[in-house]
Amino acid sequence: ADEMGLGKTIQSTAFINHLYTFENVRGPFLIIAPLSTLEHWKRSVEDWTNLNAVLYYDHSGQEGRNCCRFYEWLYTDISTKGTVLQSNEIYKFQVLITSNEVFLSDTNNFLINIPFQFIVVDEAHRM
Repeated sequence: ADEMGLGKTIQSTAFINHLYTFENVRGPFLIIAPLSTLEHWKRSVEDWTNLNAVLYYDHSGQEGRNCCRFYEWLYTDISTKGTVLQSNEIYKFQVLITSNEVFLSDTNNFLINIPFQFIVVDEAHRM
């Protein structure tokens, strides 16, 4: 493990961008990090890539995460009869950023069904 301040966040973000841009790995990608660093990770992805990153954490509790899964998870389509059809294959995000605690609580219910292509675990020793 490297010391603080050596650019691990940028290195990880650049590697995800490399996978997406040059290796044709379309994601989705998962970043698991301490709650206090989630916004920093999102800014890093937004500043250094063209990928869409979604924060998925406990800011609004379980209800907020349910809302995120309903509105920000998958692209939807409207049928000719006006009903909403959800695609199980096309995610709205390329990068999902979440906290250690939310990852552990939601893995079996939701996150296990997402075919993540690469996972970054920041501060893995805390898990």
